[in-house]
Formats: sequence, structure tokens, C-alpha cells
Amino acid sequence: MDVHQVHIQVLGFSIELWYFSVHYVLKASVIMESVDMRHMLRWPPLQATCNTTLLYSVQYQGEFELEHQNGRWMEAPECQRITLSHCDLTSDLGSDSDYNIRVRAHCGSQRSAWTKLSPSFNRRQTKLSVPKMTVMSAGDAIQVSFETLPQTSTVDVTIWKKGEKLQVVI
Repeated sequence: MDVHQVHIQVLGFSIELWYFSVHYVLKASVIMESVDMRHMLRWPPLQATCNTTLLYSVQYQGEFELEHQNGRWMEAPECQRITLSHCDLTSDLGSDSDYNIRVRAHCGSQRSAWTKLSPSFNRRQTKLSVPKMTVMSAGDAIQVSFETLPQTSTVDVTIWKKGEKLQVVI
């Protein structure tokens, strides 16, 4: 909290005003957890007293915004004025380009400065987990099932008889 003093002269009278201003700073490390193309931005909650509900907003800026929209920042629609200290950006980060991402806190009409994710994020950095697979055979049929694959997944299954060489098609 900062204390400010102002002196004003009005019609020969000297008035001294004191007022307080509160600066909210989100000085935490903002991190991206990306597993199987699900991109979750996380930050520690702001450690400040707020007389109302503390809210957060997230913006992002990709290659398109930088090059074709004069560096415009886009609001992440599902992550505006939220009470949670995390945000799912999966549907917002749709290309294989670098994204600048930032978050700030709102306390009533007060807003913190933006805190940026550093370094920038590219969805190619996602960690891929091994899919859980079940293979069942019945007669001359084979059924291959996968549990919870990412929505954008493509699966190729190659089958060959034991002892035969795998034929690679180029």
C-alpha cells in the first residue's frame, strides 16, 4: 500500500490531502502444464487482501496476432474474471507457433500488472503419454481399443504374422 500526499491552494486556503493506493502484483511464476495436447496454465493465488472476490484474467498472443494484428493480445474466452488459479488454454492454442501468455488479478476495480509466462509456449512442447491399449482376438478378427486419446490423435495400427518381416511403405 502506498501513501500519497497532495497540497492544493484554493481561494487562499491550503488543503492537504492524503490518500492510499493499493498495487496488486502477481509476482508468482506462471507455468504451463501440457500433457497429451491439453494445455493448462497455472499460477499461485495472489497473496493480498481483497475486500471482494479475487478474480483472474488470461490473454495470449500467437504468431498471427504478432505479425498480422499489430501485436494484439487475445482474451482467452473461458479464462476471463475467473476465481480459479488455473486455466485450460487447449482450445485457444491451436497452431504450432510460439505463444506469449499473460495473467493478471482483479480485486474490485483494482488490477495487477500482467505477469507473463516465460519462456513463450509452443504446443509442440507437450508431453505425450503412452496410451493404454487393449488388444483382443476372436477367430480371425482383432479388436484394438484405446483409453482416452487426445482429441487430435491419429492412430495407425500395423499387423503382421510372427516370423514375417515388416514391410515398410514409403
